[in-house]
Amino acid sequence: MKVVAPIDISTSIISAYNVPASTNPAWSSTTAYAIGNKVVIGQYDYEALVANTNRNPETDTVTPAAWLNLGPSNRWAMFNKRIGKTWQVGTKTTNANTIDITFLPGQAINSIGLVGVIADKVTVQVIVGGSIVFSREMVMSSKTAVDWYDYYYGPFVTKDNLAYTDLPSYSNASIRVIVDNTGETAEVGMMILGQQNSIGWAIWGTGIGLENYSLSSVDNFGNITQIERGSRDTVDFDCRNYKNQVGNIKRILKPMKDQAAMYIGSEDVDATIIIGKLEDFNLTFANVALVEFSISVLSLE
Repeated sequence: MKVVAPIDISTSIISAYNVPASTNPAWSSTTAYAIGNKVVIGQYDYEALVANTNRNPETDTVTPAAWLNLGPSNRWAMFNKRIGKTWQVGTKTTNANTIDITFLPGQAINSIGLVGVIADKVTVQVIVGGSIVFSREMVMSSKTAVDWYDYYYGPFVTKDNLAYTDLPSYSNASIRVIVDNTGETAEVGMMILGQQNSIGWAIWGTGIGLENYSLSSVDNFGNITQIERGSRDTVDFDCRNYKNQVGNIKRILKPMKDQAAMYIGSEDVDATIIIGKLEDFNLTFANVALVEFSISVLSLE
């Protein structure tokens, strides 16, 4: 069972990125904007609420407000979900065929995770001094066939999430991530880079779930009105560790109550890889040597 607290992703550590900033034009101080016009500035898209000129969406405080913050732009959606303190649901970064991004973190990074992936394959490379010292490819969609009919006509088995926690840890390395979906749109819900911490091992009993925010109402004649809304994944990890690790477990988990982090039950079971917020932590001293504990995580993707 591993936890990865993310480093901050900003323009200063991104050395190459093929995803355009936004489908909206950059905000200009000299342009006269009409109601409904959309712009991008910094990491966010905005929509004009009133006709205005030279009212900066990031700094304007005049009433009535000139701009509505629509949330992180396409380029930043997989790194930033928030408008103020509100975490948006269902946003993602998309690009035709490929999302190709290279980071220069300036610090040692040994873990990377992606969730909400729609792609044929994802390649992660660690580059030092121009040489690739680590490269791994994850095929996200494949056939699992028991006979010839399944092979030709059966459905593909897809993975939505992946994590690598064994990247070689160089402080001067570049990390390149290539998300390929040839002929289609590549998508990533969230991506995290950081250092992993082991807090024990996940055991049988770990469960996954879904929080659905859609609403249904029934009128007097039995007609059902469905209002479709977003949803979030949940994972309830059952874990064990040695008794002398209790302090370490608490120190690692306590800061996670108010931030997004990646939790990994098993890298081989993609449903137990989640980027989210720690909702609950309970620990029991099982015997003289071991503790058993549960962790509930709500996805922020």
